[in-house]
Amino acid sequence: MTFALICENLRNLWIGFCICSLAAAANAQILMPTPAPSASVSQEEETIIPTFETQKLARTYILDIPAPRGQITDRDGAPLAQNRLSYNLVINFPTPLNFSDAQALRFTREKIDQAAKLIGRRFRISDEAILRHYRNRGIMPFEIAQNLTPQEYEAIKDNLPPGMMVRPVYVRIYPNAKVAGQIIGYTGKTGRNPDGIVDNHETIWPETEGREGLEQTFNEMLTGKHGEYKLTFDKDGRKTSEKLIMPPEPGYNVVTTLDLHLQELAEKALAAKAKRGAMVVIDPNSGDVLALASWPTYDPNVFVPSI
Repeated sequence: MTFALICENLRNLWIGFCICSLAAAANAQILMPTPAPSASVSQEEETIIPTFETQKLARTYILDIPAPRGQITDRDGAPLAQNRLSYNLVINFPTPLNFSDAQALRFTREKIDQAAKLIGRRFRISDEAILRHYRNRGIMPFEIAQNLTPQEYEAIKDNLPPGMMVRPVYVRIYPNAKVAGQIIGYTGKTGRNPDGIVDNHETIWPETEGREGLEQTFNEMLTGKHGEYKLTFDKDGRKTSEKLIMPPEPGYNVVTTLDLHLQELAEKALAAKAKRGAMVVIDPNSGDVLALASWPTYDPNVFVPSI
């Protein structure tokens, strides 16, 4: 046998050996059982420690405060529409909100009876309304009377039972009553009082919007910018703080070309001589409308605080 033939046979034998070794290793890898868990690995489940994020009753609310509307004036600054403070009577429920339905009703009825004796006003508030507020919005004041008269406010402001307060709100007033009423228009609430779950950035009380006349035409300018009020509660649902963090910015004033004195004269003339009609007084030099009267008219104050 030649030397070349011997080398060829050795090379083929080596290749076969390598192939067999690889196959055996592959089979061993496939058939190798999964190793048992090491005894050093802990079998205890991980426990989650409650934090601020996982405590449902620990929360912060940012509520919006409607801004006072801007004024509407005549050409000399005499007010045609402005704001005044009004007072609403409210009940504050103690936190955390642990009352049963019966306890919530008893607490509220006691406060209502006390208020009725102080201001001499009868209240018609259903049990359903009380419980709906307590369950959904107990952290918010429960309003039982709007727009207290000056006499009612004086009677109760220094004699408030515990758990009650008078809350100041802005309402629109028209100091000249019917004069220019059909030009100025009136305002109304943007919606009813909410009775669902409290949302961040909902308004503390309903905002107003212009419904007719200049109030509606210049509503965006008159509205102003909301303020912000912050409420915080701890993990047990107990109120821990409340504070004003940003005051509201009043709306812009709207100055008209009307002359209040001429407007009054025009409306008196129509009232005396016409069942219905209209009159316009214009400055011939500038084209300014000095009076814009029509008859019959109305007093926008009758729509305060609402229709």
